[in-house]
Amino acid sequence: MEAFFGVELYKKFEDTISDLENIESDLKDISHEVARLGGELEKEDRIGTAREMRAYIYEAAQQVKDVRTFLDFYFTQSEEISQVILERDAYMLLHQIHQWDFNDVRDLRDWLNDFRHVCDTIGYRVEDLINFDKLTPYPVPDEIKRYPVYAIDKHNYCLCGKDGSEIKYIDEVKEELETRPKTLARDFKIPTAKKE
Repeated sequence: MEAFFGVELYKKFEDTISDLENIESDLKDISHEVARLGGELEKEDRIGTAREMRAYIYEAAQQVKDVRTFLDFYFTQSEEISQVILERDAYMLLHQIHQWDFNDVRDLRDWLNDFRHVCDTIGYRVEDLINFDKLTPYPVPDEIKRYPVYAIDKHNYCLCGKDGSEIKYIDEVKEELETRPKTLARDFKIPTAKKE
């Protein structure tokens, strides 16, 4: 069970396909280099060895290409499989979020970002799946909820801000709230996935 839920499969398959593309390209480049090299062998042996190595590496590149093509087709063309994998990833992230150890609110922010991305992809609403009042061992104090603050870690750092991407120490939040009108409503948004 732990092995199954220990990694985001959809992301893993995307990364694997990308890695295979890189390996394929590298192997083909190496095959071209091997064709030019031959070391200190006799001319005839050097040519024969270079040809054998080139053929071997090129064949390996073709095998990698075949695997990549299969994975790419199987996991991106089949909507049912993609949906199942994404739903599984959403469940895994939701479980991770609810098992948060309250040590570092940055971890929670990152998981919520990933969760938002998966939910957006499969058409789920994050707000329907996460109860923000259960994210910390103790409730977020009412006087800072309206910042808005969504969660607090053991060290009194808050996950906060309109889009849930800010991290501030609780005293900073209180100071800022003193300068704001008291009519602000809590806006339940989760950080959107940031593009690198």
